[in-house]
Amino acid sequence: MDINVDEKLSGDELLWRYMDLAKFVSLLDTKSIWLARSDTFRDRREGHFPDEMRKRIEQAYKGFDDAPSPVKDAEDFQDYLVKNTFISCWHKNFDENMVMWEIYGKDNNAVAVQTTVDSLKNNTDTSGLVGHSLILQDVIYENSEDEQGNLLYEQCFFRKRKHFSFEKEVRLSLDTYNRSAPTKGNQVGYSVPINSDAVINKIFVHPDSSGWYIKAVESIAKKYCISAPVEKGKCGNT
Repeated sequence: MDINVDEKLSGDELLWRYMDLAKFVSLLDTKSIWLARSDTFRDRREGHFPDEMRKRIEQAYKGFDDAPSPVKDAEDFQDYLVKNTFISCWHKNFDENMVMWEIYGKDNNAVAVQTTVDSLKNNTDTSGLVGHSLILQDVIYENSEDEQGNLLYEQCFFRKRKHFSFEKEVRLSLDTYNRSAPTKGNQVGYSVPINSDAVINKIFVHPDSSGWYIKAVESIAKKYCISAPVEKGKCGNT
């Protein structure tokens, strides 16, 4: 299964992933990225239909009363979709971002890995994935009541409310929904193999981290044969 990269994303676009040290070590140790099932995210509105689209779906299901289907109504259909969509989130930016450090790094002992759209696409082994679509695309920030018309169902997972716009998010999203045999009994995520040395172009440590921490991250990267340079972030308080 190939990654379908949205045409609006250029191959040399910089992508960032901010994380604590434990997740960084896990990334290197497993040589994989994690696609999390969308209903495991904190935002309970992940993938929700825009208001106008929801009304049309609800109206459509009213006409399906006699149709033999495990999907009962629009709300049930929504539940199937969120349990069949798996996502890896990245931040798109030319420079590092202090807000992202604070939210996703948690403390001074945090790490950010930098890659590009092409590096991620060309060095991720998606051969073991099965589903309807696998898309790498920008998130569009628009409130539900402002979205007009209908979307492809998988596109609902590339819509977030405007107050999340600071995230500048790019998502890799796997849709496994099967219309002929829908199920909600899916695993909570997929570990997708990567060539970590080729994916990771640079490693940054938190701007306010200590010198010993930089050396520790360098040692960890060396242990896992990562050739990317380790740098201290530049947008901190010190």
